[in-house]
Amino acid sequence: MMPFNNKGVYVLLLLIFGFNCKSNEGLQLPKSQEVFKLGLDTLWTAPIYDFSNNPILNSNGDILMSKMFGTPSGEIFQLYDGVTGKLKWEWQDYFKPELGFTDQSHALFGDVLVLCGNNNTYALDIITGKTLWRHQMDSMYGDGMIFSDEDGYVYHGFSAENATYKIFRTKYYENNWQLVCSYKDSCDYDRMQSSTICVSKNKMGQKILVSTFYLTYNQNSKNTVRAIVLGYNIDEGRFDWVKDYTNKYPNFWVCQSESVNGKVYVFAVYGDINYLVAINVNDGSIVWENVLPDFGVGMYVYGNYIVPLCNGRNAVTCYNLETGKVFWKRDFSPDALAKMNFEYGGGVVFKNYLIVTHCDYLLGLNLNNGNIVYFKEIALPNGCLQIGVAVNEKRKCFYTQDRNLVICYKLPSEIIY
Repeated sequence: MMPFNNKGVYVLLLLIFGFNCKSNEGLQLPKSQEVFKLGLDTLWTAPIYDFSNNPILNSNGDILMSKMFGTPSGEIFQLYDGVTGKLKWEWQDYFKPELGFTDQSHALFGDVLVLCGNNNTYALDIITGKTLWRHQMDSMYGDGMIFSDEDGYVYHGFSAENATYKIFRTKYYENNWQLVCSYKDSCDYDRMQSSTICVSKNKMGQKILVSTFYLTYNQNSKNTVRAIVLGYNIDEGRFDWVKDYTNKYPNFWVCQSESVNGKVYVFAVYGDINYLVAINVNDGSIVWENVLPDFGVGMYVYGNYIVPLCNGRNAVTCYNLETGKVFWKRDFSPDALAKMNFEYGGGVVFKNYLIVTHCDYLLGLNLNNGNIVYFKEIALPNGCLQIGVAVNEKRKCFYTQDRNLVICYKLPSEIIY
């Protein structure tokens, strides 16, 4: 299966939301600020009537949402007061209309959000709603994803002239884009796209940019696919290694990767077989792999362990980061599985819990042992909880949205900290 470009991700989101959510047609929508007594109490609601990006909590405890698709002039980012639900400001400062920013197309640095719309990037202050900078790269075609590292850099890849792929970076507050590396493959490919970029450190403490690539080219009148992984030494300014994994994983899946202790963790696909793969940053070798029940839609690191979520209705398994051995596995009853649907960006790690929304239901897993601490119906009438949760630790509440309303819920009493 080919990786998604930005439009492909939007279509996937529309298909997921469209088929898994209850229809609003002919139904009366809840009123703004109405408080409900269901499986979990609401503290406030505010109207949105659109799909939204994942909720983002700023340092003041206010919540950033968006209207993704409903406005021809572009996605509207909106900040709501975390206590009252009152709308504080809106942001929509684009070079051209930009729609459908996904979890892969933004990077958060404290109270600065950087957004990527292929050739265009934007940075805004999510306290004030002010634009910090905007950047355009018209001479090349940009990927619809950006990536970050622990030193405050934003990375963005572009397909350039002469079948060359270039990766640039800037400090998130500078808007000073500098070329990191260029890669030209031995094949004259028709298409080259990075599915993920991750920055780690090798055993000498040097920064290594690891990127998985998907290439298509024509060979003997047949379309041919290649999957390669690059390890670029940023400190030394050279490629330390290039690995061709075409015969093992023809596709590295589009999703945020993770980097821990000299390993990069990515999703990979071979036909109908899906994998979670650990790559050695020092030489690009495979440390371990595990077969997954479906393609990965999110991975969550907790201590010495990693938990991938797989598309649809599946068990959840926790693996040791070093060895790939199973630490725990949480199976669900057929009745519970029928109420689930794991999606891109649908979960969040809070303390020792993984919290995930499933249209009508909220799932809470204890990451120490895989035990279910919460699984109840909490959706409001006519609503379907969308991907993403933001937890306010101090106020003991969390925020999500259901296509109709932004909702502030009380945190379940079963989430103990």
